[in-house]
Amino acid sequence: QITSFLDRSVFWSVTFSITGAIVRPLVYDKPWLRAAGEREYEHGAKQGMEEAGIKCSKEEYLQWFMRNWVGGPLVPLQHLVDGALCIPAVLKMGDPRVYSSLACLVIMNEMGFEIQDVIKTLYFFTPAEVPSFVLFLIFIHHSLTTCLGLPTILCYRSLSTLHWLCFDLQGAAAVSTFIYGYTKILDVTKRGALKQFLILSWISFLVMLIARFFHWVYLVGEFIFVWYNDKAWAFLVVGTLFLLIFSYFNFAIVLKSMYGRLQKFMKMSAEHDSLPSNL
Repeated sequence: QITSFLDRSVFWSVTFSITGAIVRPLVYDKPWLRAAGEREYEHGAKQGMEEAGIKCSKEEYLQWFMRNWVGGPLVPLQHLVDGALCIPAVLKMGDPRVYSSLACLVIMNEMGFEIQDVIKTLYFFTPAEVPSFVLFLIFIHHSLTTCLGLPTILCYRSLSTLHWLCFDLQGAAAVSTFIYGYTKILDVTKRGALKQFLILSWISFLVMLIARFFHWVYLVGEFIFVWYNDKAWAFLVVGTLFLLIFSYFNFAIVLKSMYGRLQKFMKMSAEHDSLPSNL
């Protein structure tokens, strides 16, 4: 099992590196991508970095933005594929042994992806160079699957709650990360692009609200109930702790930031609508 998710870690790292090397020359430093980075820097990124204690000039941020955007579409693609692999399990289609194995494969894929993400982050930046807030985000974002993935596969591979949790996490992440990457390059100073931005952002927010709040709370309660009934005290204590940590990530970081972004651009849209139509 350990060798399996380490293999997947290498696979995702190599895939991202090769794809980035192919795509980067096609879009890197193009005027439209640089302009998108400048808009993001001026419309909140600069202030956010200052508040997080990140020292970064505008040009350094633009270089990071363009490098990151090139590999960005692969993240929702990875989540989309894994979310699709969970569909037979949540719909109970076919042989339970097959669809349970597919859901477990998704967990192994995600473990490999998250491990390579942490290694790459610490490879390019020493812990001393990464602000404590960023290290905190990395920890809570990757803690759930990295720490509970293997134990749940070994003990609860056939549990419907586990399958639904995987589907919600992967599916919602696929939608939100794709929309987030696309809306980054929209010029929201134009009315049409701003309306498109708001429609897509609302779709993303509602998907995340359903998957990462309402259904998440229900699934967490089911997991706790199962562990209590099974007298699985280690799972009940440790598992509940990691579920609560990830709940904080869902509520206080993901949903809060998405709603704040929506509020900001809804205000901008109202200001646009108040202007004469010929402007």
